[in-house]
Amino acid sequence: MRNSLGRLAAVVLALALAGCVAGQSLETTYEAPATGEAIPAATGVAVGVSVTDDRPYVKSGDKPPYYLGKYRAGFGNPWDVTTDNEEPLADIVHRDLAEDLAAMGFTVTDEGTAERRLDVSIRDWNFDGYQNGKLWYDLLVTVRTSDDTVLASSVVSDKIGITGSFWEGAKGGFEREMPKIYPQIIRKIARDNDPVNAALQKSGTD
Repeated sequence: MRNSLGRLAAVVLALALAGCVAGQSLETTYEAPATGEAIPAATGVAVGVSVTDDRPYVKSGDKPPYYLGKYRAGFGNPWDVTTDNEEPLADIVHRDLAEDLAAMGFTVTDEGTAERRLDVSIRDWNFDGYQNGKLWYDLLVTVRTSDDTVLASSVVSDKIGITGSFWEGAKGGFEREMPKIYPQIIRKIARDNDPVNAALQKSGTD
């Protein structure tokens, strides 16, 4: 009897998870601090921003540029999770990073007219979730002058465990935690990245 109940619970969980994970998206939003918190040394420095999606599985065409990760249904079969409205991840990061730089006091401009270039390569950004899950990302951040001299290079990466629930699986955990994690990633690129921040604040071509 106990074994039968255990099998029944497993089937119920599998069906519940299967119904929860199909056709999912996650919202990634960032609200920059007020411009009143701008960094004085950043004022007037023109910065061009470039964000490229260099994830191998995206470049190969195996996954679309709006892919974020995957949930697993009751029997372990994966379901892709995308950005909201299937907007490319690189475009979202570019927009939010540009907004953050502007709030810091930089003048975000075309790369051709910029004193500084901030290049971000998304080398990995993925997650895998069943009942619990794990998110990992790997960004290469580079600051260059207008003549392509590298002033700073930084790797922004992490692996984060996500706790889900019996009935929702990892889905509930990711929907709860992603609004907290995503802004932290944006801030780590420049605002909270001391070498990158310092390199951007220098004016001219040095």
